[in-house]
Amino acid sequence: MSGATSGIGRTIAARLGQRGAVVAILGRSEAKAEQVADEVKAAGGVPWVGTVDITDMDSVNRVVARFVEEFGGIETAVASAGVASTGTLTTTDPEEWHRIIDTNLHGAYYLARAVMPELVKTKGAFVAISSDAGVQGAQGFAAYATSKHAVHGLIKCMALDYGPEGVRSHAVCPAFVETPMADELLSSATSEEIEFFKKSIPLGRFAKPSEVADAVAHLTSAEAAFANGVFYRLDGGSTAGYFLAG
Repeated sequence: MSGATSGIGRTIAARLGQRGAVVAILGRSEAKAEQVADEVKAAGGVPWVGTVDITDMDSVNRVVARFVEEFGGIETAVASAGVASTGTLTTTDPEEWHRIIDTNLHGAYYLARAVMPELVKTKGAFVAISSDAGVQGAQGFAAYATSKHAVHGLIKCMALDYGPEGVRSHAVCPAFVETPMADELLSSATSEEIEFFKKSIPLGRFAKPSEVADAVAHLTSAEAAFANGVFYRLDGGSTAGYFLAG
């Protein structure tokens, strides 16, 4: 799985390790990946570390090929690598726009393209970690919301194109999650703005990484064998409709 060295991805890696599975911990930093490997091992899994630049298709192809050569196949793939920043259409410079699109969209595409032949063989599952910004607009998050909307289009087509071959494709769409990335995004926000974000969620809080990991574990399990093309809105009800906080 990509993006496995921090935040949501780190928690998902450990959660999948509870199955006793071999978990590929893919990220830029080998040192961070080794830390996650200890957590996967403690959870009962078998860690495998692979350094990768998720924005480079050749890098992704190489690391996937190495894993398949060593372990023979892939049953589950999770695209968790992601970046975010604030900005409107005109305040987001082109370099930042491409950084977000390259990581969030192209990274998911490169991973999906590399693993799909193996998932077809195993009748496996692919999950992209998306966002509530993929099902609705987000003021001041032009590049990020665009990237997540595009990922949703990719997942829909994968569900249709590869469902007949037994592959299940999904996206998990959380609102703000208690992670370092969210902390960084909100570091410049006022207490009133943070309170607004929380009050826009009917359940009144942000998601926990473990809740995202549990959703991924379910969607990739035998319990969800007939689920395909699911967009799991793990957002506390924030995208259900207009909400007036009490």
